[in-house]
Order: sequence, then structure tokens, then C-alpha cells
Amino acid sequence: MRPLDAAEIQQDFLTREPILLLDTTKVAIRFVIQLVLADKFPVLLPTELWLDIIEQYHKASAPKYEAVRPTSITASPTGQVLHCRLVKLNLGDFESEYAVLTAEQLLESTHAYDEITTNFYAAEDTDTVYAIEYPRNAATTGVSSTITALRVPACLFIDITVPDVIARLDDGRCWVCEGEREICPGCTRGVANEFDAFMGCGVDLACPLCMGLDFMQEDKAFLQKYYRDGTPAKEEEARKARVSARLAELGYDQKRASDDDSDRGLE
Repeated sequence: MRPLDAAEIQQDFLTREPILLLDTTKVAIRFVIQLVLADKFPVLLPTELWLDIIEQYHKASAPKYEAVRPTSITASPTGQVLHCRLVKLNLGDFESEYAVLTAEQLLESTHAYDEITTNFYAAEDTDTVYAIEYPRNAATTGVSSTITALRVPACLFIDITVPDVIARLDDGRCWVCEGEREICPGCTRGVANEFDAFMGCGVDLACPLCMGLDFMQEDKAFLQKYYRDGTPAKEEEARKARVSARLAELGYDQKRASDDDSDRGLE
């Protein structure tokens, strides 16, 4: 996933109705920053103090995500407001590669599924609506240069995938690897076959479900390349760095599950 850019908020975006993830912890601080940028906040503080307050807020507040979809756009004196409705997602059990790809089609466009949603794939509207303002650049709104160091943090994210849903909405719960983020691809009693992840035993393959199908395939190709002769130390370090980066991207602890001595195959 990635932050939603203001330039993407157009009519065709509304028509597509993609699922977005909203970090609700950023909504309040965005509002405060926008008031400061518009010189409307009732308390006047030096910019450096505002930056420190915002930094401390970010450190103290862990992200909390909700699934929403855009419904309308309205103009505001300082930019535009995107209205998003909270939705209850039903994406099934992710029991196979096909199920994952189908769920991601719904995440990409709920409009395309309006006529074919089933009990397994649905995005049900709730009564909760969020209004997220996207202000114009400070340089074009007459804002004093002394406060342009303030930045409005991203709170809406687009291009949501099943690994994002598992990491941000399901607290990392993954039935394939049981939270280890890796599997023994030869010891899953047929589960690996459902995701085209099967290969020999004795290696730790990135989980195809919570780490992502594409990432798993790249990891699988790497492990197969060195399966018989062993992985050179330099290549193994590069792989560990790739896995750590992926874990960080999804918001997981970067400590490798393979650092533990416990057996993690689904035997």
C-alpha cells in the first residue's frame, strides 16, 4: 500500500470505489496541523515547538487502521475534502491463490463487485463517515514561511493488498504460517500447493499469504537456486535484508522468525 495523493482524487477514482485504509490516529493531528497552516489555531506557538509536539504524538500513537471507501469530494477554502464511509470487509478465508487474487480485485474496485458480491466477498457500508481534507500547497495559500516546515501526515492509503489487510486489519493473524511469516514449503500437508509455494523441505520460505504471493515467488526462486549447493554468505545477507524490509513495510517486527530455535513447519 502507499499514501493516497491529492492528485488522484478525481471522479473516476470515486467511480472505482477502491478500498482505502485510514489511519485514524492521524486524523486529529492532521486537523491541528491544517489549522496551524491556515493561521486559525487559537494557540500561537513557535514552529519548532509544533514540530516537537507532532513528533512526540507520532511516537506515542501506534497506527490504527480502518477500511473505508470514498463516496464524494467537496471543496474547502484551503483545498478539497474527501468523504469516506467506513466499511465492514468480508474477504473470505484466503484459502488459495485464487481466493487471494479475487479478494484483491474487490479491494481494487468495490464498484466492479456491486452486482456480484457474495457472502464470501463483500464490503458492507456502515453509518460512519470520515471527512479528510487535502489542503493546497502552503506556498499557494498565503501561509507564512515560518510554519511551512509543518507537514500534514498521510492518513489514507491506497493499493491495498491481502497482506496489508492481514497486517493492518487482522492483527497479523495468518492461518498459513500461524504468525511466523515463513513456512517449510515441503511440510504443509498440501497447503503450499494452494499457493504455488511447494518445494523441498529444509528451508524457510516467505509465507505466500501474509508476506504476499509475488514476494513469495521471488523468495522461492532464490531458495531453489541455492537449494543443493547452499547459499553464499553474501547472498544470504542480501536475502535477510529483503525479508526485513518486507516485514518493516508491512509493519511487523523486523526480527526474523528463523532466529528462533523452534520448529515452525505446519507438520
